[in-house]
Amino acid sequence: MAESRDTGIRRLTRRFRWIHLAPVFALIALSAWVFASPVGASPDDDYHLASIWCANDARADLCAPDPVNGESARLVLPGITTAPCFVADSNASAACQTWYSNPTPHLAASHGNWIGAYPPLYYATMNIFASTDIQTSAIVMRLANVALFLALTTAIALLLPMHLRVPLIAGWMVTIVPLGAFLIASNNPGSWAVIGVGGSWLATLGWFRSTGRRAWALGALSVVSVLIAAGARTDAAVYSVIGLGIASILGFERTGTFRLKLILPGALVVVAAVLFFTSGYAGVAANGLSGGVPDSTSRDSTMALGFNLVSIPQLWTGVFGSWGLGWLMETWPGFATVEFATLAVFIGLASQGLRFMHARKAVMVVALVVALYFIPLYILTRGGSVVSENVQPRYLLPLVVTLGGLLLLTRPPRALRLGPWHIIPAIVLLASANMVALYVNLRRYITGLDVQQLSLESNGEWWWSDFPLGPTGVWLVGTVAFTATAVILGAWWLREGTRLKGSRLAPHTDAGVGSAGTPAAGLAG
Repeated sequence: MAESRDTGIRRLTRRFRWIHLAPVFALIALSAWVFASPVGASPDDDYHLASIWCANDARADLCAPDPVNGESARLVLPGITTAPCFVADSNASAACQTWYSNPTPHLAASHGNWIGAYPPLYYATMNIFASTDIQTSAIVMRLANVALFLALTTAIALLLPMHLRVPLIAGWMVTIVPLGAFLIASNNPGSWAVIGVGGSWLATLGWFRSTGRRAWALGALSVVSVLIAAGARTDAAVYSVIGLGIASILGFERTGTFRLKLILPGALVVVAAVLFFTSGYAGVAANGLSGGVPDSTSRDSTMALGFNLVSIPQLWTGVFGSWGLGWLMETWPGFATVEFATLAVFIGLASQGLRFMHARKAVMVVALVVALYFIPLYILTRGGSVVSENVQPRYLLPLVVTLGGLLLLTRPPRALRLGPWHIIPAIVLLASANMVALYVNLRRYITGLDVQQLSLESNGEWWWSDFPLGPTGVWLVGTVAFTATAVILGAWWLREGTRLKGSRLAPHTDAGVGSAGTPAAGLAG
């Protein structure tokens, strides 16, 4: 009996690979971001939280009809109907918020999705976790978003061939700090937008480049990804269509099989279009965004256009930290180092990907950069706005994630190979950027940015009640977990690149899954 048990242990030990721990460490790292911000910290949370709590109109204890204003308003719980008190002042901590035990919906709110401005899927799903305990519910929703991101990304990675797995994983790593981590671990529907768009195009490309059950599984994940994105935000529906187009062009073959497989992305385009045109924000495509800009009607349109033409790249760099985080995306101290580190990694790795350029990839890269420039330019111009008004970097984050993966794409079946002199500096820079960004974000809400002490507990004003870890503990755990994730993925990339040097892989089919050179073995190696 003992010998049999020892044999089983040795077998499990032989099968264990450090890459198996990457999703675990990533879960811990993103969970730190869950607790790094109070309820209401993500942009427009007064709208999104009210929309979540009122999504299904089924629970009178969470949301009730407004007998005065009718269908244009709802009675909601106190604490979710107005912008948090700390939004307008970066020196104010989250301690200014007041939470009530056993509240009842009695505050009138006209600011919510009951008029159908956004697609309904995100709000309806998050409503499952809603209760009268707003803080606990918000945390559970954030953790659910993190779990969804990791489950979907891990599933796609396991199914993709190696040459597509690198763009997926590395594309996420070079774009997730700081805005991606903050947004994924938030109550904002932008979480689903970036999760869905970031994964759907590669799942669809894998659908074209695989066969058998593996192809069908990737097709199913493509469906899930598009529904997640298009069911959360109107602009994400457009981005999903762009991603489906990229995948279809990259996967194009002059075969009957390709034409049959094209039915799936074609159907998903129809689904995304339906979700787009049935939402209230579909009018943005014609009219732009102009709300909240008092002087936009009197602004000189030529000067505004000229300003936007040269300032659009500020929205791109905002993804990497130049705009800070939160509602107003104000500049936060320390984020200059975050921006430098993350941009250095993105540009450095992207430049390596550019060495493996081919015609289709080149066309898609140019098309995506054009979209990243002209989509915000059009929306700003139509709405009479300028950069820093209405359009924020988070709106473009899904396309930036897609661009990061696209730049790292190579011709099948080869994967992009990089040496330690590329990967080790990238790990150091990304881990450092996450460490600084997480610290500054915690400081912002614990004391406000006017407090300069190194210790997060010094002069602390806000923290989660009854939470076993203090702010410093969350920061340390999140920093270590993110660093471990980056190290494991970097080592995996190095090992796979070495193993595949000069090799030619067999077509990606169900046959031989788990054997040398197959996806299962690749991820475990």
